[in-house]
Amino acid sequence: MTATTAIPTQAQPVAEISHEHGSRIITALEAAWAAIRAQHPQVPHVLMITGTGRKREGLTWGHFGEKRWTVETPNGKAGRTHELFAGGELLSLGGLRTMQTLLHEAAHALAHVRDIQDTSSDYRYHNKRFVKLAEELGLTGPETPANVIGWSECTITDATAQRYAEAIAALDAARLPYVHDPLAVILGKGTRPTTGTDDDEDNEAGGTTEGGEGKPGKNRKPPKKKGPTRFLVICGCIERDEDGKPKLGKDGREKPGRAIQISRKSWEFGTVDGGDEGGLMCGRCKQPFRKADPDAD
Repeated sequence: MTATTAIPTQAQPVAEISHEHGSRIITALEAAWAAIRAQHPQVPHVLMITGTGRKREGLTWGHFGEKRWTVETPNGKAGRTHELFAGGELLSLGGLRTMQTLLHEAAHALAHVRDIQDTSSDYRYHNKRFVKLAEELGLTGPETPANVIGWSECTITDATAQRYAEAIAALDAARLPYVHDPLAVILGKGTRPTTGTDDDEDNEAGGTTEGGEGKPGKNRKPPKKKGPTRFLVICGCIERDEDGKPKLGKDGREKPGRAIQISRKSWEFGTVDGGDEGGLMCGRCKQPFRKADPDAD
């Protein structure tokens, strides 16, 4: 087995090295990627970035972007390099789940190197060619494709987890900062529990709070008044015409295949840790339902 790059564990209290949080994340992810390249040299170098993966339609665990960055060399020449994004929510799920996503993105990177079209529908639908590449890297494909993302849900095998045991352990030992999101807990099925005090949850949206318990702080906005008692929720299913093309609404967006009216009480009953998601999953597209109108608070 090829040796993986070691990641130094955190040896000081968080407060004393807060300025190093970002660099620790990138260093750890770069080391895990180096472990993949040691096993599969055809996987290209990448420029590693991170941030929140939360989007209106859900969460992005990771993303491979072809030749997105221009890099200048000491001799003044410029070249292009690929981007590898790992979501902060992914880091909350632990080393094993993080390695699974890195291998997933490595399959996309390998597809680029070999000039293989592994996705369609604006990179959302993963085809059987992607599964073949993913299996080459140590993942196993799903038994059936999902409606929107196809054969995307490839999972890491026990043999692959053992092969990358050192890198996975290093990711866990690094105790990387992460973005806590209740939806990640529902979808991720990771190995690292999300933790935090009630105060941490109050501050998730950013800014600082200086008020006492139960009082709005200097930068905390008063709670909004609750809106309608019923609202629409949609999933990832898309309505299609006879040719299989997505139908578009008056706003130019793809029309949802399912729109369900739900009461606020039922929606809030399904929330996790006070989050914004209702915990309802679509059995067809395997994606969570979300508010059709995000402002329907």
